[in-house]
Amino acid sequence: FFQEFSLISPFPERLSDNLRVSQSPVIRSAVFLCVRVLLLRLRPHSLIGVWPIMVTELVHALSQLESQLQSGEQEATGSSSDQWMQLYVAACKLLETLCTLPAGYLSHFQMFHWAFVSSVSADKTEIFKPFAERINDLLAKKYGELTPETMSNHTASLAGVKILTSFEELRPFFYTLANLNKSVPESNVSCRNRQFCVFFNTLRDAHALSGSLTYKNAVARLESALYVDFSEHLQF
Repeated sequence: FFQEFSLISPFPERLSDNLRVSQSPVIRSAVFLCVRVLLLRLRPHSLIGVWPIMVTELVHALSQLESQLQSGEQEATGSSSDQWMQLYVAACKLLETLCTLPAGYLSHFQMFHWAFVSSVSADKTEIFKPFAERINDLLAKKYGELTPETMSNHTASLAGVKILTSFEELRPFFYTLANLNKSVPESNVSCRNRQFCVFFNTLRDAHALSGSLTYKNAVARLESALYVDFSEHLQF
């Protein structure tokens, strides 16, 4: 434990230094990628110093994504715009990592889980909506609701996405996170919300984002996603 702690202790400071020097989307994307590697290579108690940086940057990036969608502006083109799009997908991939690891494994994340993904069934009387629900609503407003046909051809995971070209590519991911904790009818009970039943039956990999995988299977899945990010000129 002490050897691992001595190795990891400089990392939070180095990450903070990089963010202080530059808040460019390229640097922030690299920080998210670095944190994903640390989450898979180190034990939770060795990551205590990383959590403040990770949560702050994740909230910042998702807030910027939300503001971009709220503005209603068309997606711009150019190198600067591409860098921001990569920041958004990097943030989403970190969120996917946190949600894919077994529930309860990252006890520190459980304290912030409510801010990103709803922990209970949706209630229209609730005042607060987590990021996943708010962004999902904005994506639905911008592109329309996901149809059963669309969902049957897409995966909830962003593991194979190396380059984000449109916010529309984020729809299955945020739709999944926004609906994970809604009640799922038993197979022998009629489904009142037909779209939600179709979602669970056809949107590939939705179950993986619920933290229901074993640690071994979750890590194997997330490592495959990292291979995509570290590879060159590869888009699945």
